[in-house]
Amino acid sequence: MRKHLNIYTHNGLFHADDVFAAAMLSLISEDINIVRGGEEDIPCGEDWIVFDIGGGSLDHHTPENKENNGTHPNTDIPYASCGLVWKEYYQEILKEENCPERYVEAVYQKMEKSLILGIDAADNGFNPIKNALESMPNIPVDQQRELIAQGNIPFTLTQMIKDFNPTWESDRDPDEAFMDAVSFAKDIFLNRLDSIIDALDAKDYILNHIDFSAEHVMILEQFAPWQGIITSESRSNPKAQDIWYVVSPALRGGWNVQCVLEHPDDRVSYRHPLPESWYGLRNEELQEASGIRDARFCHPSGFLAGADSQAGALGMAYKAIGERK
Repeated sequence: MRKHLNIYTHNGLFHADDVFAAAMLSLISEDINIVRGGEEDIPCGEDWIVFDIGGGSLDHHTPENKENNGTHPNTDIPYASCGLVWKEYYQEILKEENCPERYVEAVYQKMEKSLILGIDAADNGFNPIKNALESMPNIPVDQQRELIAQGNIPFTLTQMIKDFNPTWESDRDPDEAFMDAVSFAKDIFLNRLDSIIDALDAKDYILNHIDFSAEHVMILEQFAPWQGIITSESRSNPKAQDIWYVVSPALRGGWNVQCVLEHPDDRVSYRHPLPESWYGLRNEELQEASGIRDARFCHPSGFLAGADSQAGALGMAYKAIGERK
């Protein structure tokens, strides 16, 4: 780890891209000096990292920068300072966070897709829906506007960061507010990183349990993230294709039976849903409907149900299978 690091970015209103860039850089140094200022005060020297200002390799505001930086791989999303810093320093950042070397490139890609892309898109005013509609000229303009409007989410991570800026009625120091935002962003980044590494750690564990699955059910003795692994394995593994339900310990106690989804982004794309007569029921009502003595709940959308014991959760899975056959 570096003992000391000087970084410089623009003053005034701050955004998610410069805040997250600063947060990521703060992970590679024991002592970080963050300075915010204008174009006229940009420091020189190899002991400074300058981003989101000044026209250097970590800026994205000039036409030359935009052309040189290009877009994130396999997308039309231009780079902002967050993505530029991540691309330049991800290996150093991940090394300092003790990311296993075998995971580095996978973590880079997963962090890029799940966090960095959204920040850079928002900072550049890039709307993925609007961009996609440009290749669909046959859709009427009024329908295009409606689709774009429906895709607008008013409160996002970008807005959360923006809200750290002092309001017009506030006398708070903007640099102090910036540092609070950086601390918040660092927590978000590290939590995302932990989740990605945890999911990668889980892969071997889940693959072994896919091999031992039977009668459309996979049983886990310990919960681990499994949905994406089953989905990806299902492209080529018949055992994964055959799993309808996963039974695992519930984080709140007891045991859960959860439906496998064909498409993890679509929460109702069940391979085989639980019986609709269970949806939204709890305790005695569910026990009567399911015939499982220790059944506790079924989610209103039907993707998840729980019981006090592993036997109860398995019983619910097999009851659901029996109703489907």
